[in-house]
Amino acid sequence: MDFLLDSFDTVDLIVVAIIGAVGIYFFFKYRSDSTVQTQHNIVPLQKEAGSKSDKSYVNRMKNEDRQVLILFGSQTGTAEELAGRLAKDLVRYGKKALVMDPEEVDPEDFERIIEIKNPLLILCVATYGEGDPTDNAQQIYEHLQNNDCDFSGLRFAVFGLGNKTYEHYNAVGKFFDQRLEELGAERVFEIGLGDDDANLEEDFMRWREAFLPALAQSFGWEISNDGGLERQYRLEIIEEPTANIFTGEYGRIGAYERQRP
Repeated sequence: MDFLLDSFDTVDLIVVAIIGAVGIYFFFKYRSDSTVQTQHNIVPLQKEAGSKSDKSYVNRMKNEDRQVLILFGSQTGTAEELAGRLAKDLVRYGKKALVMDPEEVDPEDFERIIEIKNPLLILCVATYGEGDPTDNAQQIYEHLQNNDCDFSGLRFAVFGLGNKTYEHYNAVGKFFDQRLEELGAERVFEIGLGDDDANLEEDFMRWREAFLPALAQSFGWEISNDGGLERQYRLEIIEEPTANIFTGEYGRIGAYERQRP
């Protein structure tokens, strides 16, 4: 120890003392700073521009010049398919229908459909379980059931999908058909009832073939002269036709299994 002290002069000892003092200072300063709570500037989030009504299906119909709203209550996809086919049928009259899942429609916004000029509502709704609406039609069903909306000026039509083996056959379709009339809407054509236990597709086709002309007459629509909407076919002569020629209707559910003569 004496050897180490002898090897340092006074200046060296002063330097070592200063370094030690600085080290001790920063050590305690660091510990002190670590106990101070960090302050954060919290900036509130700005709400997105546009109100809830800006995203309404009504505004979309107005902006896209659509007169017809088609809602489908579907559990397996059949009602959705039929709704799409009806929308294609209306193109023949130069009308663009908006096909929507009712789950995407705010129930409180539903009755705003009367803001559309000459509005038409078409419902393709299935009855599920023991007379219940499908999951995606539940909120609209309950809204109409529990509220006295005003649908004056609205015209509507309903096609229901059900099964006669169940006690509450097509209960949901019948509910919408009756309730809309009670709330002031005008039925443009009698309700269609499809029976899946027999032949739902043929039930739909019979209803559709009578519904479209009645609809056109009610609104004064005429077949569009737009040639681009006409399907084009090519005639091909088959010398030796096979015995299994398909005679069903293209796009019809179960057409291949239940071919018509």
